[in-house]
Amino acid sequence: MKVLTITLCILVGACTGQQRPTPGPTSPSTRYRVGDFVVYQYEGMYTEQPVVFREEIRAQEGNRLRIDIRVVRGEEERRWTQVVTDTPENQRNNVIDALYEWQSHRVVQLANESSRDLLRLYEWTIIIPDGRATDVQSAPCGRELGDTRFACTCTSGRNTWRGKTIRFEDSKCSEFLWTNGPGRFWEEATGLDVLSVQVVEFGHQLGLATRPMDPR
Repeated sequence: MKVLTITLCILVGACTGQQRPTPGPTSPSTRYRVGDFVVYQYEGMYTEQPVVFREEIRAQEGNRLRIDIRVVRGEEERRWTQVVTDTPENQRNNVIDALYEWQSHRVVQLANESSRDLLRLYEWTIIIPDGRATDVQSAPCGRELGDTRFACTCTSGRNTWRGKTIRFEDSKCSEFLWTNGPGRFWEEATGLDVLSVQVVEFGHQLGLATRPMDPR
């Protein structure tokens, strides 16, 4: 749900941390249910080792969701919980109701002012370019995820990172539950991947117990 949304907003423009709008009576129902999960893998010169990123829905009350996230890079691990209200507007603006980090044997709620805490937690899976993206274009594309081919929209463009010109392409697939498909950021001169992401697994875990919205 959140992975490439944050990455692309950094490449194209500025991410904003906003207060949650009150959903109106006609707000659509969320498609997510307790037990839904997705696993992404990140690789490239940006990360010392492959990064495995897992999102899982652990509570759902109307449009409100608790998403537990576990990120592993070699021997390192990060865990946190995002509580969100799933509306199109909130997804576009990366609005989070509450953010909790699992620190050793306790869970701490983070202030997340201007999305700083969120960006810190995601830092293994995002690159921060030198400026704004240029030559940004979007076009229909298809992506194979598991055994299914999804109709998607691919967005591509150019930027600079650490003084080098990079290109990027990401995919948004409206019929894929988690929306974000594969993406890639690479050096224009060499073709080497700076950071690439693939969907390695997704599905629904049956019989998973619902947890409280507040993980503390």
